[in-house]
Amino acid sequence: MSREEERGGLGRRLAVGIYSIALVYLVIVGFASVIPQVFWPKRDASFDLECADGLRLLQHEVDELRLAYLARNATDETALEKSLESWDLRLNELATRCNEDHVHLLNQYRHRVELGLQRYIREDAPLADRVSEALGSRSDTQAPQTLEPIR
Repeated sequence: MSREEERGGLGRRLAVGIYSIALVYLVIVGFASVIPQVFWPKRDASFDLECADGLRLLQHEVDELRLAYLARNATDETALEKSLESWDLRLNELATRCNEDHVHLLNQYRHRVELGLQRYIREDAPLADRVSEALGSRSDTQAPQTLEPIR
């Protein structure tokens, strides 16, 4: 075997070794971080409302958040994530003692609202800003009270 072939074989073994170590590391870190989040999620133990009241309150908060973003034409995705973090902790607390189907349905609604708001922030909010600028209708100016139809 020539010297170049020996170096090529050594390089391949070294690359496979580094790849194997990196793969094992990623698998261990992945399991160590995902498994606790799935089986033992963090909860807000201070949220001690009855199931029906707690679920309605959380639904109301998601609706309020959605309407606030649309009304203000907000574009801060970080604030959206931060406001939903505490919401998730409270839902996790209710999940231990409420109907699983109701909790799942509310959680599905929350994620749909989040995805809709992220899309709004990404696509629609800039367009709404451009329309407001083009039409000269800023939020600080008063809109006409009643509009008469043109005949």
